[in-house]
Amino acid sequence: MNHLKSFLTGKYTLWLLLTIPGILASVNFIYGQFTYDMIMHITGEFAGRMLIISLIATPIKLMFPKGRVSRWLVRNRRFFGVAAFAYTLLHTIFYILEYPFSQIFDEFSNAAILTGWIAFFIFIPLAITSTNTAIRKMGRAWKKLQRWVYVAAVLAFVHWALLGLQGEHASIGGALFHFVPVMLLQVYRVWKQQLV
Repeated sequence: MNHLKSFLTGKYTLWLLLTIPGILASVNFIYGQFTYDMIMHITGEFAGRMLIISLIATPIKLMFPKGRVSRWLVRNRRFFGVAAFAYTLLHTIFYILEYPFSQIFDEFSNAAILTGWIAFFIFIPLAITSTNTAIRKMGRAWKKLQRWVYVAAVLAFVHWALLGLQGEHASIGGALFHFVPVMLLQVYRVWKQQLV
């Protein structure tokens, strides 16, 4: 029974669960079951959701310090952060494969696209340094670097919102629905930590 519990709560099981949506979506796209718009929507949403889960860990822990879920979130937030980068990378790869370089370069003038690129480039060093070895070697500098995730989160929100406004059925509802709760939780986190 303990072996089963260890397997179900282990990091490798979590990694597997986090990768399944990306694998299934990619296979469906390769075999023509998903359109380009669908694969971009799926990978973008999963990137955003993984990022949000990593960001809500601390405020949830502050709200429920003894809760099992909050402790689990804090213990695994790095996994969700790396998964956010992986889905962002997948999202970027599909975008690059879809358009010629000249068009990609021209779209840098589009604020919706530019914010996505900047967020992606911020994610790279954050993901690379999300190992135990990097944490030990970097010491306090690691936390300073990881704070850039908040900048990336704001840019990801703006990217999603602006793209929503450019669509045929213009709406920023999806971006607001996903990011407003985490924004409120971050305000709570700052307020709570100032009280301590």
